[in-house]
Amino acid sequence: MTPAWYFRRLRSMGAAELLWRLRGLTLQQAWRGRRGAAWRLPPVTPRWAGGCLLAGAAAEGEGAALIAQADAILEGSWPIFSAQADLAGLDPDWFRDPATGRAACADRYFTDVPYRDEGQAGNIKFLWEVSRHHHVTVLAAAYHLTRDERYARRAIAHLRSWWRRNPPLCGVHWVSGIELGLRLVAWVWTRRLLEGFSGIAAIFECDPLFQRQLHAHQSWLAAFRSRGSSANNHLLAEMAGLLAGSLAFPLFRVSAAWARLAAAELEQQIERQTFPDGLNRELAGGYHVFALELLLVAACEADAAGAPMSTAYWQKLQAMADALAATVDVRLQPARQGDADDGRVLLVSPPDRPASTEMLTACALILGAAPWWPSLPASGMGPSSLAAIARHRRLPGERRDSRPHLFPAAGIAILRDLQPGPTEIWCRLDHGPHGFLATAAHAHADALSFELRFGGQQILVDPGTYCYHGEPAWRQYFRSTVAHNALELHGRDQAVPGGPFLWLTHPAARLLSARGLDEGALAEVEACHDAYRSLPGSPLHRRRIVLDRGARSLEVVDVIDGTASVPARLAFTLHPAIGSELRGTQVELSWLAAGGPERARLVLPEGLEWSVHRGGTEPILGWYSGGFGRKEPATLLLGCGQVEPGQELRSRITFAPPEAGSIMRQRQAQEA
Repeated sequence: MTPAWYFRRLRSMGAAELLWRLRGLTLQQAWRGRRGAAWRLPPVTPRWAGGCLLAGAAAEGEGAALIAQADAILEGSWPIFSAQADLAGLDPDWFRDPATGRAACADRYFTDVPYRDEGQAGNIKFLWEVSRHHHVTVLAAAYHLTRDERYARRAIAHLRSWWRRNPPLCGVHWVSGIELGLRLVAWVWTRRLLEGFSGIAAIFECDPLFQRQLHAHQSWLAAFRSRGSSANNHLLAEMAGLLAGSLAFPLFRVSAAWARLAAAELEQQIERQTFPDGLNRELAGGYHVFALELLLVAACEADAAGAPMSTAYWQKLQAMADALAATVDVRLQPARQGDADDGRVLLVSPPDRPASTEMLTACALILGAAPWWPSLPASGMGPSSLAAIARHRRLPGERRDSRPHLFPAAGIAILRDLQPGPTEIWCRLDHGPHGFLATAAHAHADALSFELRFGGQQILVDPGTYCYHGEPAWRQYFRSTVAHNALELHGRDQAVPGGPFLWLTHPAARLLSARGLDEGALAEVEACHDAYRSLPGSPLHRRRIVLDRGARSLEVVDVIDGTASVPARLAFTLHPAIGSELRGTQVELSWLAAGGPERARLVLPEGLEWSVHRGGTEPILGWYSGGFGRKEPATLLLGCGQVEPGQELRSRITFAPPEAGSIMRQRQAQEA
């Protein structure tokens, strides 16, 4: 990072955070003498207090999928985003990035590791993902289901390999607290799932190699936990790991104090990081699911240890689960907003099972589903395992008896059909704050953007994330205004970036009106934002979205309030599966659904010059990321021109009614 970045980053911190970081720097220097073999263990009382699971059963088909994944791991293959990690043998290379093939340093003191330099460390996100040890918990789960010792032996071999090659405070895997926290969760669950394997205690709580790793991980987390502008989901992961490790492995005199520290921090953070309406304050759909999983896993560990979290904590978990259940579409897909890195906390099911579905299923088992919740699949091993160590709760207070569609604190409105079904229209409008804390690290420049789905098929999409490190031009594109279904003015993003996880300005959006979201033929939301107020003409962008349930249409009306005309670009990005044909200002859309071909018509605003971009690189335009590390060309419809104050830019997409769609499909089948 450049000196300018460090200056900008320091400006985002308050006095208390600066003092905490100064303390941390001082402590880091003092710890240099403790690295590696010099790490001294205090007196140890070997003990496993994590409890055991009854032999569990997977949902139909899931057991076979889990075993197939475990067999692939035995062959050395493990998927990491868009790459395959080479985990062949008993002693894998923990320092080679599976995406670039570059090897990171293994012996430097952790504060000296140049982890942001892809040329020296590779793609750090891919590298760190392997050492979260999700593949180890999958192997342990396979052993738990089958009692096939091949899975247990490989899980143990990989853990011992990692413990030997990553001594305390040495190398790239000691840099980030979130990684340490997630590893502790994986170790607790590996021990739990391998209960009954011969000599398991000697491999974990009775082994000095593990004891040193456990003590160093927990000491690091207690000393250097995230603070201030960094106290987001990273802090949740750090404290969830510290709590799980301290409760399940109370090996040291300080273990109980660490557990109390972690529990108290989590009790505070679940309030600080969650809006009153239940959504996560990072305002990123993937991170809502990740935070819910972190907080739920921590609560289940506390239950297993007989030290439950407070009723208020569980009530906030219930609010988070209800918010997720209310915002998923008919296919149980969550909203796509802001960053998402496909992060998981505990993986004991096939890795392709959606995290949002697993979390809803686990919460339904432990907290109960509200009457309006969507139907969920049979519980898999992951949700069942969590439910096995946490007691079912009936919480005090009233729970909503109908599905909410407006989340005013988070600034999310869901416009949808009143009943789910194969032709459900679903739309999310963003009118909330620009991210969380001073950095707004996982926010995008997407005020008043929206996404539209039909029967769960994404039509007009949020572009996704693609990458964090190493490819700054791509990082910038996927966060940019023009990549979203949004209006860009004066050729600028709505917010000024200061780095890959730092925004220097935070535009404010606000809701103006909302009606018909819960009933009636029309659902309508209007909101505005001030991102461009300081630019010539002092423009204020207003957007109104109207869902006509009877006419099967969605209308988007954009208006600029200001003192002068402004140069504008109105962007609409289609999902890669959507075919399109632009004729003037009309776009014919087509895609293949489960019931056959579907079509829709998008009418674009007059007065703009429309062009089509797909997979462009100079400049980057027209891309979609379906998951972290993956990108593919997508059609971007871009309208450019001068917009006068008060001028309406009116867009409308119309779907065929269910009956007409059925007739159309019959005619197409006959013609074929």
